[in-house]
Amino acid sequence: MKNKSDFDLFFDLNFNSLNQTGFEQWFATMAACVYGGDFELIKAGGPKGDKKSDGRRLSTETIFQCYAPESPAKFASNAATRMADSFPEVVEFWPTMRVWHFVHNNDGGLPTSASDKIEELRKAYPSIKFLSGSRRFLKDELHDKLSLQQLIHLYPKAALNIEGVQMEHIRPLLKRIITERGKQFGSTEFGEIPDRAKLEFNRLSEASKFDIRRARSNVDVVGRFLDGQSNPAAVSVIQSAMREKYLQLVDLGYDPDDIFFKLCDYVRNTATSEEVAASHVIITYFFDSCDVFENVPVS
Repeated sequence: MKNKSDFDLFFDLNFNSLNQTGFEQWFATMAACVYGGDFELIKAGGPKGDKKSDGRRLSTETIFQCYAPESPAKFASNAATRMADSFPEVVEFWPTMRVWHFVHNNDGGLPTSASDKIEELRKAYPSIKFLSGSRRFLKDELHDKLSLQQLIHLYPKAALNIEGVQMEHIRPLLKRIITERGKQFGSTEFGEIPDRAKLEFNRLSEASKFDIRRARSNVDVVGRFLDGQSNPAAVSVIQSAMREKYLQLVDLGYDPDDIFFKLCDYVRNTATSEEVAASHVIITYFFDSCDVFENVPVS
């Protein structure tokens, strides 16, 4: 990725999928990059925890508080109560606070109950300025002000050149599996038609689904490698190895996201960015060809 606008997909993914601690960490990382030494992050610990702060901007005496529950419904029902319960402690911990900034993941804005609660707080604490911000604040005031290098640091996977995966990257990884497993494969049966609901059925996270959708742009490289095998048994060797490894990971109790990334690790020889990108493309191919992960049962 060469342009800052290329990272908008990653912003949308994080805003739409991160909640609770993940959302707070994402916000704090961006704020620290934009505000530099003017931003102070309070690490939770001891009887005071994080002092009801997800970050403090020193020059403006702004205290940021994040609230990012798992769903809009939970936000609507709990946001006002969360403000009412936590704000007296915020004032106690930060007596010099001039601005309280409520950062949240509810893209539709504040529900009436939360808006009313902020109005109550404004009247009760007239010396404090109350702000709330969501997608536009995070995008315009933080994300879009990051440098290209900071964006790469924030989103390590963006450095993976999925579109640049070529046969030279795929061939040695799959050849190794053929060589190592050629004499071991059994009679595992495989599905043929990928189901559109397969991503949802396998309970993959939004981040993993994003990785798979992104890698789909280049799975034809794997298909061309398999079609070019002079010995048809070589394809069965790879299919069998993938399915066996998948079932092994399931039996060990790994969750779907861990399984996806451990399958990627399985096909890699090294941890170079080229091989990491190639491994994502390979596993996505076998995901769509129904050799790994489960298909939606036919009702």
